[in-house]
Amino acid sequence: MARVACNWLGLLLPLLCVARSQAEYHVGAGKADITGPVADVNLMGYAMPLQIARGLHIRLYARAFVFADGSNPRQRFVYVVSDACMSSQLVTLKVLQRLEAMYGGLYSKDNVLLSGTHTHASPAGFLQYVLYSITSLGFVEQSFDALVDGITEAIVAAHKNVAPAAVSYASGQLLGANINRSPTAYLANPAAERAAYEHDVDKDMQLLRITAPGPAAAASVPSNLAAKSEAAEGQAAAAGSRESSSSSGSSSSSGSSSNSSSNSSSNNVEGRGLISWFPVHCTSMNNTNPYVSGDNKGAAAQLIEKAWKQQQSNRRKAAALHASSSSRTSTGHAHAGRRSRVGLCSSSTGGSCSWLGWYWQLLKCLLTQQQPTASSTEATAAAAGSTVGRAGSFVAAFAQSSVGDTSPNVQGAFCLDTGLPCEVSSSTCNGRNEMCHGRGPAWPDDTASTAAIAALQADKAQQLWAAPGSEVSGPIDFRHTYVNMSDVVVRASRLTRAGATCAPAMGFSFAAGTTDGPGAFDFTQGDTTGNPFWNLVRDLLSPPSPQQQACHAPKPILLNTGYIKQPYPWQPDVTEVSVMRLGNFVIVGVPGEFTTMAGRRMRAAVAATIGDAWGAGLTVVLSGLSGTYSSYVATWEEYQVQRYEGASTLYGPHTLDAYIQTVLELVQAMLSGQPVTSSVVPPDLLSQQIGLLGPVVMDAVPRGAAFGDVVLAPLPAYSAGQLAQAVFRSGCPRNNLRRGGTFLAVQVLGPGGGWSDVAGDDDWATHLHWGRHWKLSTQSFAIVRWQIPADTPEGEYRLVHYGDAKTLPWATPQPFQGSSSSFTVTRNASLLRRLLAAAAPSGDPHAAAELQRDALCQFVDSTLSQRLHEDVVAGAGNSSWARVPEFQRLQRLQQAAVLQRLGCSAQ
Repeated sequence: MARVACNWLGLLLPLLCVARSQAEYHVGAGKADITGPVADVNLMGYAMPLQIARGLHIRLYARAFVFADGSNPRQRFVYVVSDACMSSQLVTLKVLQRLEAMYGGLYSKDNVLLSGTHTHASPAGFLQYVLYSITSLGFVEQSFDALVDGITEAIVAAHKNVAPAAVSYASGQLLGANINRSPTAYLANPAAERAAYEHDVDKDMQLLRITAPGPAAAASVPSNLAAKSEAAEGQAAAAGSRESSSSSGSSSSSGSSSNSSSNSSSNNVEGRGLISWFPVHCTSMNNTNPYVSGDNKGAAAQLIEKAWKQQQSNRRKAAALHASSSSRTSTGHAHAGRRSRVGLCSSSTGGSCSWLGWYWQLLKCLLTQQQPTASSTEATAAAAGSTVGRAGSFVAAFAQSSVGDTSPNVQGAFCLDTGLPCEVSSSTCNGRNEMCHGRGPAWPDDTASTAAIAALQADKAQQLWAAPGSEVSGPIDFRHTYVNMSDVVVRASRLTRAGATCAPAMGFSFAAGTTDGPGAFDFTQGDTTGNPFWNLVRDLLSPPSPQQQACHAPKPILLNTGYIKQPYPWQPDVTEVSVMRLGNFVIVGVPGEFTTMAGRRMRAAVAATIGDAWGAGLTVVLSGLSGTYSSYVATWEEYQVQRYEGASTLYGPHTLDAYIQTVLELVQAMLSGQPVTSSVVPPDLLSQQIGLLGPVVMDAVPRGAAFGDVVLAPLPAYSAGQLAQAVFRSGCPRNNLRRGGTFLAVQVLGPGGGWSDVAGDDDWATHLHWGRHWKLSTQSFAIVRWQIPADTPEGEYRLVHYGDAKTLPWATPQPFQGSSSSFTVTRNASLLRRLLAAAAPSGDPHAAAELQRDALCQFVDSTLSQRLHEDVVAGAGNSSWARVPEFQRLQRLQQAAVLQRLGCSAQ
């Protein structure tokens, strides 16, 4: 009974406490696919020209929320979190144009706030300024269109789903998920200011819980994300054990939550969605990753959403079972027991609700849980697409905050050549930056590190959903302004330092990169002097004037971007800021990456200006990478150190103070009820964009072959936990982005002989690799991979590939699909243990030894078959699929030689 209470009573309380205020707000949530081209396009974030997309890890989504006043529904604002590296001024402008065409003046620049999660694995080419598109060879129309279309669809979905709702807030400390990658710059901030904070990065996750009347109580968010690498479990646990995480809601609301719950029924409340803010760079996937991915925040959102979907499915099944078994009064109790076992606080953790127990259970589910079975390929496609008009779909957004100097590489930075820690102040190894890399919790497996950081964030969101919290209450209001950041005079005040901003420029340390993604050549972080050779190169583009150099000092200017206007501007002069008020909860939208202390100063300034005017319990969150992208924002003190973040602070040392001053003007306008009018507007440079990435010329297959043909079939049998993969002849994925669809499916053979989908390409357990054998080849291949979840039901499965082929340069791409041969999956915790158990000694020790040798040989044979099959895929994929028979013959010889050396030649 105590364990059930631990799992469920606490989870019900936050839902019960908000039921009484459910009509104050009307809220809608929506989600849509924004996955751009997964082939041939540079990935945005690391500025690595050779980091070209060659497939798909997990799909990218926009998650939109509409918050409206219950008594005046036209008083509303929109908040969008997209799995993109950042917001784009051009994307924002085009989304606003579409919304205006659909809804008139209901949505505008004033009440629409678009933000990005900062994944460094989304397709590039969607920003309108030159510097941010150099490595993508300029503008990429497909990347841009996918974002505009998907974000608009997500907002439309949220708009259609607006309904009476209640909103509450909770916060809690999350340790082990981020570190400061520029600690020496942070230490330059005043000691008294630093003393007010326990850590050199923000450790608190802020969470909004959105609930609405519904037919059932949605009391918890169990986790069922299937991961492809069991390495995450031990590595993430080791990282998490170094710091203990404490969960807490607002202490001021705990009493009211309890009182409210006594007057409400759990059956009247249903979860609608959540938004969390936690600062950590989405650089878990490193700068050699070739796959499009939402990184740790995209994975965390997927974890929560799919778990909620599974729980809703379980609840419907349980309700149906209860209805058909009315004579059995214990049905509901049995179902509750089943739910507690998939929750985060269960018997497997000793019934404990400690952080470690919650974390272990979540990660266990992440690594093992089977995904829900769909009825058809179309069902998988629908599940991957937008939730336009689909009521009851839970939307979980993991937004960015003061992300500038944070890193998910929590083990720290080490030299690749020596294994020793990097030099701290310059982040170099023997004086050079290239070898200094941060290590994630599961290093060197960046996919497992992504899973680990995602699991930590999802787990904390789960805890906060269940924790006592504060009711969000009060009016809805909003303000927005464009600002010419090249020309802001900052007035001295108790919150700002007097000074003036400058035209954009990037410092030498910008080219050094960070420990998440080092730069090249001889650049180092912390450079305040520059280099005569690179000064000559700089001056060929645009020599900075003495006034510009003095304005940016002590930054030595490497790129004088504010004065380079060819072929169009290199960086923005006009940016934007927003303030969205949801009662006593305030979202400040800023157009860049604020460092930890910069974000703290902004939040403190806003809170101090509002005071108690909006009631007690005011919460201010910073939404980074919103509206426009303008690189980094460091404090004045951090700027003097000129590490990467300071060197990338565009508008000089007074950039932060200029933003604080501008935001406070919006806050003061809200306090006085006055409108705000922008004196400048950003340019629309769409017509000037240049893109050098050519179109798909055509696709081809060898004579006698067809698109979708299987080049290399999967093995006949696998154990759960192994990697199944098949190779297909394919066409370029740029022929059809399949946004809202899928490039692959995993199917199971049903009792009636039909095939049903169990996973698509938005599933963590699947992976699409696409490639050509040489750059200009018209022939291509796709490798469909499925890391079989450990609890996959035994049965017969197959892998399916969907694609589109352009058979002539002027032809319209045509769809195709291919299916692999079937294979069996057995649920063996360990094949070796099973075989050895079957050969357990029963008398004669010599006979037992022979049986055990036979069992060992079977295990080695099976393991070698799996490993050598992977080698055939890798080897042929790097040369030519025509050599598959040759590779297979060589691998069989190698396998036979190994078995013979072990005395297993008879196998």
